[in-house]
Amino acid sequence: MLTDVFIRLVAAIMLIILINANDITTSSVVVSICTFLFLEITILIPKRKLADALIFVPFVVCLIFLIIRKPTNFPIYLAFLLLSLIFTYVSTILYEEVITYKQKLYKTRDDSVEIESLLKNKNKHLVLEQDQQIHLATLNERNRIAREIHDNVGHMLSRAILLLGAIKTMNSDENIMPQLEMLSNTLDESMEKMRNSVHDLRDDSIDLAKNFDDIIKELTDFQVSTELDFENNLPKEVKFSLIGILKEGVTNIIKHSKGDKVSIILHQNRNFCTLTISDNGELDSDIKKMIQSGIFEGIGLENIRQRANACNGDAYFYCNDGFTIFARLNF
Repeated sequence: MLTDVFIRLVAAIMLIILINANDITTSSVVVSICTFLFLEITILIPKRKLADALIFVPFVVCLIFLIIRKPTNFPIYLAFLLLSLIFTYVSTILYEEVITYKQKLYKTRDDSVEIESLLKNKNKHLVLEQDQQIHLATLNERNRIAREIHDNVGHMLSRAILLLGAIKTMNSDENIMPQLEMLSNTLDESMEKMRNSVHDLRDDSIDLAKNFDDIIKELTDFQVSTELDFENNLPKEVKFSLIGILKEGVTNIIKHSKGDKVSIILHQNRNFCTLTISDNGELDSDIKKMIQSGIFEGIGLENIRQRANACNGDAYFYCNDGFTIFARLNF
């Protein structure tokens, strides 16, 4: 904008000098003022082509003025007017080119920033997906190891314990009985440790997100919205309870809900997590009275409360605008 003003200002000065070069009169001053104002006002015209075209109007006016005045050095004045016109025209064209290239540069920069942002988001998504695949592979490997230990080592230990029991029964030598008893205790302890290891492996390999997804898929006749904000490092008791509560809630919705929308929200905080299961179905008045009175017989809600209580939490049930299960589990 400042460059455009400067070009018009220089053009106006050259025209004013040309108009008043021969003699300063009232008419020349009026024409000079009109020329200056007209050149500067053209900046305000929003259409660039029209504004650029109107720049040359003052040059035509100046030419007509010179023809009317008929100065003695008319060829020199005409040459100066032509030079001024060329300068203004070239400066305007160059300025327009600069503006065009600057806009292209800004657009290129903006496109580059946008592409860079898209690439970063894509890369982040790929990293998360890769981490998820590694996590699933780890869980599958844990399950495989637990299954191998249970099926192979567990069976061998069980057979050894049975054989040792038979040997103890058939043995009549009291001198080796203490050794047999010690061997029996060792095998029993090994079996117990093996069972605990298998249980720990299986408990750690519980994929809460996959279990939630499998249960939610049962709501085929409902429009489901989910908001699951948690990490998979929850304690195993909490995982089991969350899965059980969700399963019970989904079963109740499928059996009893008369609505068509379901909302499932799971939020994990520092020391607790909350699970909300809502649907927009209308409940019968008898069921509402039972829920409000705390009698849950036949609708499975007592099981939800017990699971929440097992994690030092509690469960609440609301009948406003459909039916809502809210469970808080501490860990």
